[in-house]
Amino acid sequence: TGVLVDGTDSFTGQDVARLSALPIEEAGRTDVRAPVGAMSDETYGVSKNLWVRLTLPGGAPATLIGVHFLARPDDASRKARREAQAEVIRRLVEREQDLGRAVAVLGDFNDFDAATPDRSSNAPITDVLSMIKSAGPSADDDLVNVMADVPLIERFTAFYDRNRNGVVQAGELSAIDHILLSPSLYRRVREVQFVQAYDPNTYTDHFPIVVTLDVN
Repeated sequence: TGVLVDGTDSFTGQDVARLSALPIEEAGRTDVRAPVGAMSDETYGVSKNLWVRLTLPGGAPATLIGVHFLARPDDASRKARREAQAEVIRRLVEREQDLGRAVAVLGDFNDFDAATPDRSSNAPITDVLSMIKSAGPSADDDLVNVMADVPLIERFTAFYDRNRNGVVQAGELSAIDHILLSPSLYRRVREVQFVQAYDPNTYTDHFPIVVTLDVN
């Protein structure tokens, strides 16, 4: 089953899609906007997002939320907007959790996780990852970043050719793509793989993350 809900990014024209071997029961996107900083009247949303609801084998209801956040994680001028995007997704996670659904948030966050360093020890200038992970009323339901399950040297999902010489150098590798799982989903994790099996100068400068769950 495949589903795509058109986004609102008129600059890149990019969208978020989902392919599933399980039946997709509902799909949509959130057009909620959140305040940009404490002293501004501006609001901001997530132009590229998609949520789908499905039922795992055994009857557990789950919601997968795909995101693609504002780019350039080191750009301080975008900090407040990216945190507004995180607040929008945090509210969506909270809504689905309140309905008794397990949640996975996955995609290109264009940001780093302060709690789980990547291979290059990139530190975020935002609270994006911590905001989304802490959705819900208590620490017991915090989402878990599966990146913590792979060795430090493997923790990269993207290549940015900073000096444009076409050579992949260690300092140009970072983890800005993430899979965050509800505790009930994380307890089902059997294997996490960061697949870095090709030259990022060819097909794409991002690498996929593969998480295998025991859904029985």
